[in-house]
Order: sequence, then structure tokens, then C-alpha cells
Amino acid sequence: MLRNLSSFVVKSTRHIQASSSATFNGVIPTEKIEKRYTLSSGPGGQNVQKNATKVEIRFKVSEAEWLSESLRDLVEEKLSHRINTAGELIIDSDRTRERHLNVADCFDKLRSAIYAIENEQGKREMTEKDEKILRERAAIATQHRLQEKRRTSEKKASRRAAVEF
Repeated sequence: MLRNLSSFVVKSTRHIQASSSATFNGVIPTEKIEKRYTLSSGPGGQNVQKNATKVEIRFKVSEAEWLSESLRDLVEEKLSHRINTAGELIIDSDRTRERHLNVADCFDKLRSAIYAIENEQGKREMTEKDEKILRERAAIATQHRLQEKRRTSEKKASRRAAVEF
């Protein structure tokens, strides 16, 4: 059963949005990334024992010219737990029973990780003005919440019948 790989990749990456000042455009040159296929683990019977559906992609972060220098340094820092002693970033997937879907999942994981690192880099420090605005918003929200509680309490009190003896 053959399926078109591009349809899965588009669906799996639809939720990812790059920042407007992105240095990474989402394109990963697949020819520069080594792919390895191994037998998957877990249940699956004969399919697991005969077909190498688990996918592992790896590349040297220091040689990835499709990433900016600053982004390469951040990837090495933030994803250090996935980098081996040879300096290769390793991402694997055995989520599905089909190899091409696991390849797409690996690239989706890599793309998402790079976007997350890039967006984290773009965040700025909070200023005193920002903190003041947040405190004011919290105070207004508390005031509205208490007013709503009072209204609800009054509504329930008006429903109670006066007890006469």
C-alpha cells in the first residue's frame, strides 16, 4: 500500500508557524541528512520482525549550512541530550508501522524543535512597564471575578423563600 509522502508531511506540519523574523524557513535538505532504518520494537507480529520501519535521522549540527550560525549554536546547546560524541544530532521515530510515515515524523520533530528554539531566542525580557500592565490586568480580573461572585450570591439569596412562623 503506497501513499504519497508529501500529503503526510503537509498535514503534520500545518500547525507550525515560523516567526516573522525567521532565519530558518522550514526547509530541511533531506539529501544532506543520513537516514537509518532498523527493526521497530513493541507489538506488531510479523510486520515488526520482517520490516525495518523504525527511522533514525542524523546530521552534524556544526556542518549544517542550512541553519544560521547562531541557530546552530542554540541547537547544540538546547538539544545537547540528542547529540552524540561525534557531534551528530539524532532523532528517531517508530510511531507508525510504515517507514515513510516515520521518516516524515522525524523531519517534523526536527522542524518543530528548530522552530521552538528560534521562537525562544526571539523572546525579550520583561520591563517594569510590562510588569505594571500585567499587575493592573490581574487586579481588574480579580475585581470582575469578585463582582460576579457577589451577583451570583445575590441571585441565589433572592431565590430563598422567607421562612415565617
